Amino acid sequence: MTNQQDHNCAKTQPAVKPSAPADIRNGAPANGLVWGLENFGSHRPPADEDFYTRNGRQFLRCSSWEQKMRRQKDRPKPWFLTTFDGVEYTETEDGEHDVFTWKTPAGTVTGRRHENHFCEYPIKSLNDLDVWVYVYSHVGFRRNDSWFERHDARKLDTIGLNWSPVQQLLEFDIGVENFYYFLMDAPDKMNALLETMQARCMDRLRLGLSLFPQARNIYWGENTSSSLISPDYYRQLTMPHIRAYARLAHQHNKRLNVHMCGLLRDLLDCFVPTEMDGIDSVTPPPVGNTPFRMVREKFKPDFYIMGRMNAQLWMGKSRDGIQAVVRDLIYPELLRTPFLFAVTPDAIPDIPREDVMNLYEALETMEW
Repeated sequence: MTNQQDHNCAKTQPAVKPSAPADIRNGAPANGLVWGLENFGSHRPPADEDFYTRNGRQFLRCSSWEQKMRRQKDRPKPWFLTTFDGVEYTETEDGEHDVFTWKTPAGTVTGRRHENHFCEYPIKSLNDLDVWVYVYSHVGFRRNDSWFERHDARKLDTIGLNWSPVQQLLEFDIGVENFYYFLMDAPDKMNALLETMQARCMDRLRLGLSLFPQARNIYWGENTSSSLISPDYYRQLTMPHIRAYARLAHQHNKRLNVHMCGLLRDLLDCFVPTEMDGIDSVTPPPVGNTPFRMVREKFKPDFYIMGRMNAQLWMGKSRDGIQAVVRDLIYPELLRTPFLFAVTPDAIPDIPREDVMNLYEALETMEW
């Protein structure tokens, strides 16, 4: 057969249908560019309900902005409830701050959050570590009946859980500086705390596995980044925790996909021994430092990658400009692997509709 005949035959063969996002997360090849922004993407074009109107102009409804501004009292409860035994836990407000207080026989600690970020961490001193060990020694989890009344649990494909002990402490409980100070000044207390917190993480995971036997994967929120933890500390402190989640998930025939949204290049070799099944998400240059090809080459063929394109790379650009950016980020062979492309609004509240339409047209008309 001549090259021309080969070309003609290739033209007549039916196109491979792109995989569903849920299947890609579970290791299926994408078979094309499968992408999403907010509640739409390659599944449907933007609709009027995706936008709000102000001063005669339409802007994208941004869930990350809404989450940033949402107060604690307005946050929906997840599929589980946290219970305390011997701990008086309260949530109050002080102006624009949400205030969290844990009163225990070992002492009382208080944290304050503003616009989804802690501006006062609960653990401020070495003595507070004793309080936190007490809290996590007296925490339990149970099914949230209200959630199950509002959702069909049989349709849930992904069990959502958040924060291994190290990430919980770095982001919400202690903060970066004191975490490493305390690790040097009181290693025994910190190790005892990490072990206690990990036991509760395993309890919560086991509860999820028992409540959702049909779910195919675990989404574990982490926000991992080398800006928060070094490779050495990741291997020492976090790698055993993630590996424990992955092995328990695998025992139940489920996959573990771990959420990360930072600088990952220097940590990739640490991720392989965890036995995780996917990363959500990988940010390449110029915003991040981790090319998609580098991740694909280090992990097993069915390893899931959610790639990220930040708002700075598509807002204000024409269709051709957006396509040029995407071609710099993605290589064609990647689209034949388990790869989802996440286009993010990054908590920007006023993204014009015309920018969103340019994005949709650019991604839907791309040729590879």
